[in-house]
Amino acid sequence: MQPIDKFQWNNINKEKELLEYISILENIFIPDFDFADEDPFCYYNISIVTEEEESPEKWEEIGNQPLIPAISETLQIFSDRYNNNLISEYFNYGDYLGSALIQKFIAELELDVEKFWMLILFIYDYSYHYYINGAERKESPYEQLQKFTTSIINNVEDFNENTGTTFIKPITLKLCIEGEPEIIIDSPTTIHYIASATDTLAEKESLSTMPVMKYKAKAQTFKSTKDSPLIAFFAKMFLSFFDTQEQVVKKRRKGAKHSQKEVDLICQLIAFTKLSIKECWKQTENDTLKAFLKQYKNFEPKTINSIYPSFRL
Repeated sequence: MQPIDKFQWNNINKEKELLEYISILENIFIPDFDFADEDPFCYYNISIVTEEEESPEKWEEIGNQPLIPAISETLQIFSDRYNNNLISEYFNYGDYLGSALIQKFIAELELDVEKFWMLILFIYDYSYHYYINGAERKESPYEQLQKFTTSIINNVEDFNENTGTTFIKPITLKLCIEGEPEIIIDSPTTIHYIASATDTLAEKESLSTMPVMKYKAKAQTFKSTKDSPLIAFFAKMFLSFFDTQEQVVKKRRKGAKHSQKEVDLICQLIAFTKLSIKECWKQTENDTLKAFLKQYKNFEPKTINSIYPSFRL
């Protein structure tokens, strides 16, 4: 028993309505990349291919893939994983409906039961593939520039306008272009100038704030983060969603960031999804979650999501 057996996108408005709560989070957290003339597809690892580049069989396969208009990549990924039963290994919709406490808090917060189930699946799936099965991040373009310029500038022993640069240790730069002869740069003055000019330009153009310069691509290696930051992130996503719900916000005490009902519901969901098997999460009005949120307030994992586009919190 599920709110929907499979997403077929033959009744697109109804199916998108079921994913409304996920779309709200997506609108909050998907990075606001402004690539201008840069290729925006690089963020989603999308490439454009032509018929000449592919075999006839591959081109036919590409042409037969369904086109789903007005559906974001996040929702497409989620719906595909939902259709293939790749999300909820340790919990199910029947148990969700049968949990008296979870249903009590959902009713008191005036949330839609079916839409909230989809949100639970998404937040669980997203959190897991961010923290437990996250992909390691490559260095951003800006980080590579910083590493390059800093290592050279810190190696300068002396600079004289007449004799040029003297390095503490020898440096050689090698440029390799496929099919072309290597270019070797071993002049300390040339290398120093390249680094100095790059460093000056980076500051002048505010490269550190450019989204395309901050973007960290996914590596092909995976790394797991401990459970506690995962639980805090899982909770933050729910709290961020609750902030968008007027009827939920109205139930908070004046000046409060969230209500006890919100915290209690999240604690029940931590136990329900088995992110933790500790009994404390099943108790109402406990301070465990508050402690987790405080401890991991500024925690930044060293991974990015291995399945979904990366969000920001």
